[in-house]
Amino acid sequence: MTKPFGMRELDARLRVALRHHAADDTAGQLTELTAGPLTLDLVHYQATYHGQPLDLTLKEFDVLAFLARHVGKVCTRRMILENVWGPSYANETHYLKVYAYRIRKKLHDEAGQFLRNDPSVGYLLAVPPAAAAD
Repeated sequence: MTKPFGMRELDARLRVALRHHAADDTAGQLTELTAGPLTLDLVHYQATYHGQPLDLTLKEFDVLAFLARHVGKVCTRRMILENVWGPSYANETHYLKVYAYRIRKKLHDEAGQFLRNDPSVGYLLAVPPAAAAD
């Protein structure tokens, strides 16, 4: 853009640039995540576990989606909190404990075989090798 320019011109060009940027971002995004027996439909916010639908809240879904993107890897509490709740919640570890408990209960995974806790670091979705090959 050459000087001098008006604010309307700048505003119009910024809107077009943002619209194009948003279109580029959504074009390459995943619409479904699978982590062993867990399937997450990221468009419709629907989840199934062993083929059975799960009744999850939006935050529960977001926690599972974040962990499914990093399946098999331990995610720190800070990483999960910042990505799901936002940067201002980075030290609110009790939120995560409550949500992990609720998610395990809905998955019937009270023993923590699928949603595992690493006491000193954070959480991970542990997919058995047989399920990972599917």
